[in-house]
Amino acid sequence: MASTSSSRHDLVVRGRRIVTPDGTKPADIIIDEGRITALVPYRSCSGDPMIDAEDRVVLPGVIDSHVHVRDPGQTHKEDFASSSAAAAASGVTTIMCMPNTAPLLSDTEGFAATIEAARRSRVDFAVQALAHPGNLAEMAKLKELGVVSFEMFLAGNPDLLTCDRHDQMAIMREVAALDGVLGLYPGDPGIVAELTSNGPLDVDAIMRRQPSLLEAGALLQVLALAEEAGCRMHFRQMSSELSAVSVACARRRGLASRLTVEVTPHHLVLTTAEFRHHGAKGYIMPPLRETEDVDALWKSLGNGEIDAIGSDHAPHHDGEKADGAEDLSKCPPGFPGLETFLPVVLTEMRRRGFDENTFAAMASTNPARIFGLFPRKGVIAPGSDADLVVVEEDGEWPVSPSEFHSKAHYSPFAGYRARERAAMTLVRGTVVYDEGVLTGPENFGALVLPTRARVAA
Repeated sequence: MASTSSSRHDLVVRGRRIVTPDGTKPADIIIDEGRITALVPYRSCSGDPMIDAEDRVVLPGVIDSHVHVRDPGQTHKEDFASSSAAAAASGVTTIMCMPNTAPLLSDTEGFAATIEAARRSRVDFAVQALAHPGNLAEMAKLKELGVVSFEMFLAGNPDLLTCDRHDQMAIMREVAALDGVLGLYPGDPGIVAELTSNGPLDVDAIMRRQPSLLEAGALLQVLALAEEAGCRMHFRQMSSELSAVSVACARRRGLASRLTVEVTPHHLVLTTAEFRHHGAKGYIMPPLRETEDVDALWKSLGNGEIDAIGSDHAPHHDGEKADGAEDLSKCPPGFPGLETFLPVVLTEMRRRGFDENTFAAMASTNPARIFGLFPRKGVIAPGSDADLVVVEEDGEWPVSPSEFHSKAHYSPFAGYRARERAAMTLVRGTVVYDEGVLTGPENFGALVLPTRARVAA
């Protein structure tokens, strides 16, 4: 145990509600050189620089495992400066960057380009690489450089898709050989094409061409391949009751033992009603579902069938969304999600009877475990980075997209009344956000590399 009086420490964070692996308890968190060196009894430290959280909850910093930074190459939509500012302002201390940039993060040159762009990040970041038949020979090099996952696209941009089953199996075998994680959202462009009708694309047309039946059916097919390949698969953006039932059934039967599951804040909270109301600003893939799907996802979360929450932060320029006002085919799917992640999800968790420990597991600890960042990240414990968020609960804060730090100033959460918010964010013991003000240097963020031995969530 650290000394309580004779030693001088860099910082002490004190609070009556510190969320630790042993539950929420009063404690003093001692921080030296960016790491937590000890948790000691509440009010046992004196004489050190102090942040007193009092009765506010202190959580491990959020690890957002699904962020489209758009940098390099699409910086009119977003960049590392704006996305990391959005992260810091909402308690996200590590962002995990998706590879659909320009250049693509599919080889060593793409990796280097992303690292160069990330020099402007205010928060820590990890890198996810593309998995495609064209870069199989590059994947071992990327793994050595420190990517935390490989992402195989089965839906979305046609230039990134891997539709051939032989190619999918080859990628899965390579990821398995590298002891990697394969992230994917299951889809089937052929079925979508058959379900597509002529004319302007509206909400009803989107729902017809992207039914929950398609998501669940495509999931089972790729699960069969992943099981045969021995590949760890991370199912992203699970959105439907049918998929939740399929995951539960697969696990009960001993199938897909290497499967982990992610859900987004918008699929936990919003429904087709919000899609209809917001139109293009609520257009995302998979689309927002029905109330029954939302309730099923919460049930699945409570049953332990969901492992993590990731925002799928996917901003586009405001003008691009405006182009889809009358025809959704004229605008890209996606909207910003970093700044609504913690306030919306934690508010909904409280409303549905979950506590802050569940939030910490879903938003911090489990993502760190799944992607090999644990125990450096994802937990308030000795030896871990001092990534912390102090949460204010005494109030109500309507979501106001005009105030976002993201370059995208729209959201289907507009007007949502959150009862939780990040009051202060610390990355490696440095305050990067404090009561509405971004603090510290723009380039404070650092690359986070996975540990070689991952711990299952």
